[in-house]
Amino acid sequence: MQGLVVLTGILAFVSFKTCGSDLVTESLNKQLLRSAQTAQGLPIPTIFLALRLSSDHNHAIETNYLNRITTDLHNDIQRSLSQSKPVVGLLSQYTMCLLASCTDANSVTFTVNDQSSASLITHLKRQMHKEKESIEYGEKPLSNYFTFSGGILALCLAGVRVNGHLTSHLTAAVHRGSLSDAGVACSTDTLAMAGMALSCEKNAGFYPHHAAALDRAISKIKARLETTRPDFHIGNQYSTPIAVMALVAMGSQKDLSSTLLRLSADAQRGTYQNPRALASALIGLQTKSYLDLKNINCQNEKNNLVLEPAVEVDLVPLPTQKVEVFVEVVKSDQQIQTYTVHVPMGASLLYALELLQAENTAFTFEVEPTQWGPFLSNVNGEHARQSDRRAWLLLSDGVPLSEGINDFKIQRPHVIIIRNNEY
Repeated sequence: MQGLVVLTGILAFVSFKTCGSDLVTESLNKQLLRSAQTAQGLPIPTIFLALRLSSDHNHAIETNYLNRITTDLHNDIQRSLSQSKPVVGLLSQYTMCLLASCTDANSVTFTVNDQSSASLITHLKRQMHKEKESIEYGEKPLSNYFTFSGGILALCLAGVRVNGHLTSHLTAAVHRGSLSDAGVACSTDTLAMAGMALSCEKNAGFYPHHAAALDRAISKIKARLETTRPDFHIGNQYSTPIAVMALVAMGSQKDLSSTLLRLSADAQRGTYQNPRALASALIGLQTKSYLDLKNINCQNEKNNLVLEPAVEVDLVPLPTQKVEVFVEVVKSDQQIQTYTVHVPMGASLLYALELLQAENTAFTFEVEPTQWGPFLSNVNGEHARQSDRRAWLLLSDGVPLSEGINDFKIQRPHVIIIRNNEY
């Protein structure tokens, strides 16, 4: 009977890989290509990584997007470095984009405040050193463990012998269960990124005496991510793609066929509207991970994806039916302020906050643009900055939001709590 169950799972996985998945991945691929072609603002590195990790390509669009990364994003990073802003995340993603395009990251340099130029890798190592010092003196990285793990992963993929203390701090955090992101302990996304970083370090074999600690940490992460919900999601529908990527990178023996079918169904339903989520879904559905960037061969690639002309559609107005949203702001001194606003059903949380601000002068807020969309930075005159180890934690009916404020849609009456959280 056990053999029959295993065989059934294998047959389902093979059927998924050979039939349904091709159409879904092609659709996701084209959505990302469209986004790369039309999106405004700074280019998003994860879009390029997903396009490069795909088996199918449109070289013209990918090349144009890479040019935007090496100019617009490069210049933005250089400005941030000149202002002494932390940019570990962008430096890591930029490094991986160069690797994905078969470009030596050491050949890319930044000149900061008219000083002598230094390579991208050198700047990334310097910023990771600051992260390390923050852990040693403040018990937490300057950024967060997701970004810290991404820095280790980028250096490892680039063939750099990562400072052994960086890896030790990450494995120790895994064993202590102290990975956190904006006050939410051990998020699935953070565990997944840590799993990929540690797997890369293990495969690199730079520190044989760390092998046992690496194995224990990877096993602990693997056990957490192999625990699926009854609907076969890992964490939630938005964290499932990166969790699949991590399990693939860690060499998990778990049968992922049901989770991949669920991921495919989510993609077909249009669950992943945010381009970053689309990118993770495309990589996960192809059972790949960021570790596969080391295997990219830029020669003799297929150039087979044709993007059809965009079809203009009339925008559908928001429904006239309105729903009540109760907003509770909890400031750092635990002072609570409450508001009510009525918004059209289907409006985004960002729209709801904008409408509340327009209707009630006692409520104000500001956002900062990030790679993941608008980031809530100031509410009622109080900042919650990453540099202060604080973030605005948003909850809907007591549950932390898994989407950004521009992606979360109001479909029914909600209680939204906005809390200034230390992490």
